[in-house]
Amino acid sequence: MKTTNSVFPTREAYLTEASNLILDDLLMPLAEKYGNGQEAPKFRISVGFPKHSRGGKAIAVCFVKEASSDGVNEIFINPEIDSPLEVLGSVVHELIHAIDNCESGHQNFFAKMARAVGLEGPLTKTVPGLDLQLTLMGYIDLLGGFPHNRMVTDRVHKKDSTRQIKVCCSDTQVCGFMFRTSRRQIEKLHDSTCPACYSHTLVVQDGSRD
Repeated sequence: MKTTNSVFPTREAYLTEASNLILDDLLMPLAEKYGNGQEAPKFRISVGFPKHSRGGKAIAVCFVKEASSDGVNEIFINPEIDSPLEVLGSVVHELIHAIDNCESGHQNFFAKMARAVGLEGPLTKTVPGLDLQLTLMGYIDLLGGFPHNRMVTDRVHKKDSTRQIKVCCSDTQVCGFMFRTSRRQIEKLHDSTCPACYSHTLVVQDGSRD
């Protein structure tokens, strides 16, 4: 999805403004009813793969404030999604976590807040219900397009030039000398004589991973 109509120069600015709207309009009034005097959380929100989450199924994550050196909740949105509606639905979910600093997990306070605000589906992977979708679409009309283009990580391949290749002495029974290096370093070798036994040649075992 190409994003050319955003009024925000960065993804972070867009997400921060959207988060403040969601907190002020939707979540904090509910927190007064279902919470225990929680205040609006201090947070930072960005796009990226946080530690231990890359390759996982989570489309967003919120960290407890103690994980940050300045005591704020850090929220990350998976860069593999670019639908503004899906993004803001995820923001709603993660901001509920931030309000109680992730203490309730997906139960108790979180569950009450999620259902009250209009999140549907399993509590671990909620989606906005129709009424919440309409509200979020109103925010999207106000904010413009989400200034982000989707990453497709399964298109990323490791470059052969960086792969470590096995090189060994041709006399594997007696000498058995072996080392690994890059293809670039192999191409720099001027002499293929085994540096261990000086009697046999080196053999490149391209593709070997043992």
